[in-house]
Amino acid sequence: MFSGKKQIAILLWLITIYIIGILIFTKGFLLKRVVVNNNSSCDVDFSLNTDDHEEEGCWMHKRFKKAVIIINDALKYDFLKFDESYKLNDTVPHFKNKLPFIQHLLHRSPKNSMLSKFMADPPTTTLQRLKGLTTGSLPTFVDAGSNFASSEIIEDNIIDQMITAGKKIKFLGDDTWLGLYPGRFFKKFPFPSFNVKDLHTVDNGILKHLLPELKLKDWDVFIAHFLGVDHCGHRFGPNHPAMSEKLLQMNSMIRNVTKVLDKDTVLFVFGDHGMTRTGDHGGDSTDELEAGLFIYSPEILTATMPKMDTRVLAQTDLVPTLSLLLGVPIPYSNLGMAIPELFNHCPWSKTATSEMRQVYHVIKALRLNAHQVKQFLKSYYEISTEFPQQTYKELENLFEHAESDLQKLLTAMVTDGETGSVLTKMIKLRDHYEKYIEGSREMCQKIWAKFDLVSISLGLIVMFLSILINLYFYLAHKNEESISPISVSVMIASSVIVGYAFLQAFYIGDFMNPFMVYLFSLVLIVTFLILIKKNINLKEKSKGDRQATFKLPSFDNIIATFILFCYTAGYFSNSFVVFEDTVTLFFAQSLIWLYGIKTYLSNNRNTKDQKFETTFGRHKKQKFDIFEKLSHSNFIILYVLLTCSLLFRLLTNFRVCREEQMPCNETMFVQPLTNFTQEESGLKNVRYFVSTACLGMFVYMSRVWMKHYGNLNGDTATVLCAKYLLPFATVCVGLHWAIQALPPVVLDSLPGWQQVMMAQIVYISIISLIICILINPLCLYVLYVHRDNPLSVPNMAISSPQIIPQVFNQLKEQLSSNGQAKYERPPVVYGMGTVYTTSVLYVVTTIGVLLFLLLGDGLSPSILLASVSVFLFIEIYSADVSNGAKDSDVTTVNWSAVVTLGMMTSHFFYGTGHQATIPSLQWNAAFTGFYGDFNNNILPALLMIFNTFASNIFMGLVCPLLVFWPKLYTRLNSLMCKKTHNKEKGKWRGDFVFFDDGEKLRQIFYQLSLAVLLFSSIKLFGAMGAAGLHRRHLMVWKIFAPRFIFEAVGTIVSFTVSFLMYLFVMRVDNSLSKFVKQF
Repeated sequence: MFSGKKQIAILLWLITIYIIGILIFTKGFLLKRVVVNNNSSCDVDFSLNTDDHEEEGCWMHKRFKKAVIIINDALKYDFLKFDESYKLNDTVPHFKNKLPFIQHLLHRSPKNSMLSKFMADPPTTTLQRLKGLTTGSLPTFVDAGSNFASSEIIEDNIIDQMITAGKKIKFLGDDTWLGLYPGRFFKKFPFPSFNVKDLHTVDNGILKHLLPELKLKDWDVFIAHFLGVDHCGHRFGPNHPAMSEKLLQMNSMIRNVTKVLDKDTVLFVFGDHGMTRTGDHGGDSTDELEAGLFIYSPEILTATMPKMDTRVLAQTDLVPTLSLLLGVPIPYSNLGMAIPELFNHCPWSKTATSEMRQVYHVIKALRLNAHQVKQFLKSYYEISTEFPQQTYKELENLFEHAESDLQKLLTAMVTDGETGSVLTKMIKLRDHYEKYIEGSREMCQKIWAKFDLVSISLGLIVMFLSILINLYFYLAHKNEESISPISVSVMIASSVIVGYAFLQAFYIGDFMNPFMVYLFSLVLIVTFLILIKKNINLKEKSKGDRQATFKLPSFDNIIATFILFCYTAGYFSNSFVVFEDTVTLFFAQSLIWLYGIKTYLSNNRNTKDQKFETTFGRHKKQKFDIFEKLSHSNFIILYVLLTCSLLFRLLTNFRVCREEQMPCNETMFVQPLTNFTQEESGLKNVRYFVSTACLGMFVYMSRVWMKHYGNLNGDTATVLCAKYLLPFATVCVGLHWAIQALPPVVLDSLPGWQQVMMAQIVYISIISLIICILINPLCLYVLYVHRDNPLSVPNMAISSPQIIPQVFNQLKEQLSSNGQAKYERPPVVYGMGTVYTTSVLYVVTTIGVLLFLLLGDGLSPSILLASVSVFLFIEIYSADVSNGAKDSDVTTVNWSAVVTLGMMTSHFFYGTGHQATIPSLQWNAAFTGFYGDFNNNILPALLMIFNTFASNIFMGLVCPLLVFWPKLYTRLNSLMCKKTHNKEKGKWRGDFVFFDDGEKLRQIFYQLSLAVLLFSSIKLFGAMGAAGLHRRHLMVWKIFAPRFIFEAVGTIVSFTVSFLMYLFVMRVDNSLSKFVKQF
């Protein structure tokens, strides 16, 4: 037990230093931008107070006294733009031409309204878009992680500027605003926002209060944030009848709002981001970035009829535009540009129709905007060294020339009047201010994220050091080196260095040079390289041997390591990451066939040995039998390999597309059943029944296997749960899918508890099953037989492979007693030969049902395909082990087997409808079984992890079968290998042989856990290195950063599951020890 505790401590220590390395690297790589904590004020020296009217305003006279801001989440430009190419009887997509009132206003009042594309800045998550829309600044990639934990905005923003100016703000809608701006709204009607399945609660709540609150006139700024379009996209996608209904509802809302607007009020209607063809967002594809903007006022907005169809505005442009229109200072950190078309009309000017006067008013607005940007750049330049000197100097010169030209033009206007040459120079001056603002924004966009190279390098060093430590323990697990004083000393030194690196990155980095960390890390790395070389040269030594023997790595281990390093090196190529789903298929198939060929060669070697032994015997010449040849073990291996390859290929049908893979056809399996049209009802029914059949087959196969080996006998709580509760949970999953497949109108009419009841029953069942298996992990049945009673065997165990040895033991006891035996015979225990395997399968099946629920009906076949392919690989691996080892000689798990399972994990990640991109996240999983908002985000985050990293979880659960399965000598195993094993000799004990030596069992699982940690960490190190090296790459935030994030989270999940399964197997072993002591 002491050895087991030491192994647990080493595994926990390794996982800890791995996570520390990840955190240090993340701190340096995913830094948020530097925030300038300055606020704009009315007291500035660049404002020109020379207007010939007395309108109020700060920096510039205000055009409007009030503003209505309607944010329609995920409102794409395509939704707003009316497409006149469709005829009356044409089939129109459900998201097209559903806002006809906007088209009506554009035609009726072209100078009072305008429509434009409204481009968002990635990441396209709602909270980050709200930050950009209110501060005018640009978010960084890491801010996407804050979408579920909104915190108060302390950076200068338009909300605070309006409050400082004495304006009253009324708010309705998405409660995210209250987290960003607590206490800012004098009147508010917030509604929960995170339940993407709820299309109507927020929108209907807003509509209930919208018009009454607008008519009260007790406000200066009115904000309404609708969520129905966004939630409809998440749930059904854009091209669905529910989207048509939601957009028509918004059309009616806009019509009603415009009716109650006063002339001194301006209306903004826009989306915060767009959505993909599947209704998702979060990334930076054109579909996600392209929102729409509509502006309207009963008063004239612009002096010229705007041609905005081809104009593209940035969302940051809203802040300076709204600020100057309402007469408040532009927020300090703004990088947007005031929309020129909204400032060419001055209703108080006597020469408002003069083109020169119109251009002059635009210049006034742009000049104020440019001064504000110049102030920000100057402040940012003082606290950051990231600005490129040449670009910054060019922008400064451009601004100074524009200011100088403005003074000359003002003089020329007074002396020469409105001449053509002056107008031409003014237009050129306007262009200079626009160029300055746009250039400043582009410069900041390129260098916005300041990378901490020290933290990045320290993170990589800690990860590399951790991999060397892991490799050392993996190689030293069979001899005394792993617990030698030298190893303990190096572990202590490593802990000190890792702790020092952590402090350097997070606490003392600003005033402490990291040179000592680098130096000591280098010394440790060299030390571990020496220790690893020593353990490579000194391989396993048998008991009694004083000298270890040298043994070359096996060919399959060399090939597996080579493939792993090729895979890891591929992370440095953006093309590899984009098409990784295809590469993983090739690598996984290659390793499967490698094992098949290895088993084939072992068979041939065993056949030759048998022929040599019988060379001098007389053999009758056998006739050629085609059926015998086709049932030969080598042909069985070929059948299994071909079946595995076919299953791998079938899994590609469940892959989703990422933007860079276009043209690519989206799979129908990720589309919810409720999205199928009436014409597709037949296909809908077929998919549902196929999905439920796959779910049933998954549980049925496990149940049949346990029944076959006698593990479903008895009446313990664990066995009863496996017999009845697990099938019940399976039926509930199928019923949940059926409820979710109802038409949206019918589904939404059901009470919330009815919509989620079945899924919650599944959760309760899964928790109950896990509790039972933890309390009593043994699925055994003890049969006490009296001496005078006939032999008794449960009917359920008649087909069990251990029935013959059990009956034999009873007969032997009867014949040998000679009247001197005890009254009772020794008990018969059913399921003992598969006691470890059954416990693992119990957990695999239980968690598998949960994965079926969270991945949804469409991906149900992919889980079954993955499960069968894993089973076939383990059979191939078992056949290889059976051919190459004695019955009691399995003391290790082949490294190549762990690599093969790892490659299958990567392939199954893509085969379960995922990609290493933010938009591919299946957000519906976070709400499976729940209706309404959560008090915290822990539970939805956990559900998302189970959904996204289902392959990592599943593979971590089945890894122990690499140890136990080869001892079962299953029927398929015997068909694939030529070697005669103890099962055929009547001495079969199954995986119970591991009970004879608990220390050996702990050693094997300790090594298996180390192998899983090593494989996962090597892949992660490649992703980290690629992200760090390509930190200035054009595609870093689109390709390399998401890949690193997904790999990091997946690695932590693999670590956790592997460690928990190690503890679980030890729990099974301890329970078995207590069980055996009873007899």
